[in-house]
Amino acid sequence: MTILMPQSHKRRAPRPSANSHRPQQALTLLLLLALMGSAACNDEAPASAARATSAQAEPSAREPLADEAGEAHGDEHGPSDRVTLTEAAFRTAQIEVLPVLSAAAVDAANGLEVPGQVELDPRRVALVSSRIAGRLERLSVVEGDRVSAGQSVGALFSPEYLTAQLDLTQATRRVEVLSGTTDETGARALADAARRRLRLIGASEAEIARAAAGGEPASTMSLRSSIGGSVVEAHVLPGAAVEAGAPVFTVADLSVIDVVAEVPERNLPQVRTGQRATISIAAFPDLRFEGHVERLRDALNAETRTLQAVIHVPNGSRRLRPGMFATVRLDVPVTPTSRGDGARTLTIPESAIVTDGERRFVFVETGLRSYERREVRTMPLAPPGSSTQRTATVIVQDGLRAGERVVVRGAFTLKSELAKASLSDEH
Repeated sequence: MTILMPQSHKRRAPRPSANSHRPQQALTLLLLLALMGSAACNDEAPASAARATSAQAEPSAREPLADEAGEAHGDEHGPSDRVTLTEAAFRTAQIEVLPVLSAAAVDAANGLEVPGQVELDPRRVALVSSRIAGRLERLSVVEGDRVSAGQSVGALFSPEYLTAQLDLTQATRRVEVLSGTTDETGARALADAARRRLRLIGASEAEIARAAAGGEPASTMSLRSSIGGSVVEAHVLPGAAVEAGAPVFTVADLSVIDVVAEVPERNLPQVRTGQRATISIAAFPDLRFEGHVERLRDALNAETRTLQAVIHVPNGSRRLRPGMFATVRLDVPVTPTSRGDGARTLTIPESAIVTDGERRFVFVETGLRSYERREVRTMPLAPPGSSTQRTATVIVQDGLRAGERVVVRGAFTLKSELAKASLSDEH
């Protein structure tokens, strides 16, 4: 049964409370935050792009800057041995470059010209020494003096020499006493042995004869030169103890001397024994000394890649002295190689060389105001002091090619700029 309530007593629907609206408000807030974040990202994109463009336009902090003062910066894409200068830095450094030259190693008209050095002929050198131990009492000559064969150059005090003289004197008297007896033969054998002993220790025939005659024994024994020549070195001073065989003087015959020429490996086919050679030295630029190649030494110098040719040169004037630098021109027959079709040599000015310890470098031009440091091996075109050392030029053995352009002025500026770039990279 349905009971109808009065209209006035109808129950009203409950009004939504404040707590019922909170989920809707939270959802609305989240939507608003999401919309604001999207807008912020859209605004940040142009700013980020602008910052990236600005970063690309600015140099890296690791790269050295080129300021208005003209400092150089490293090559952006090259290795650490390359450097590029700004226009201002280039003008300040006053860089000058020259090409690597290539020329025939042998000139048919002038022959093969190589550096050399004057040396003693080892077959004409002798040491003055004592055959017994003693004390050097005095020297009769000094370095630079000329001596003849057999000349006395010093005096040596030795008890052994005194004993040998007395033994000969007694043996000679014994022969006289035993003359005509059966013991005479033995006495003469002892006297002969005493003579041989004196002769072996270096006594002269006059000294032996005096001892045999019963004269007073000499207190010192003369030291004599076995050859004639010049005293080139003194090894001891008076008063020094001398052992048997120890050198006292070095005597050399300088009438014939050796000049040792350094022949590059590539030119060995042009050199042979008996070949005529002309030698010039800086001390006497107008003089020429003639000689012939006597022998070629077997070992090649691993550092200079040269073989030594020994030239026998008459030196009657004594103007060639051991240790002098020389320029040697070897006569070379006209061959295809000597006409220029064979071995060639590369040369650069010595001013292009930059050293770093024992290493040698040059800077090679690679582009506009751009240079590359390159290690090279070189050797002198002529030795210091030789008559051909008019310009400071060196032979390039390795590291360069003909036609490449090297820095001959301003190389040390490039070296310092590379050092700056290296320090910047380390930090």
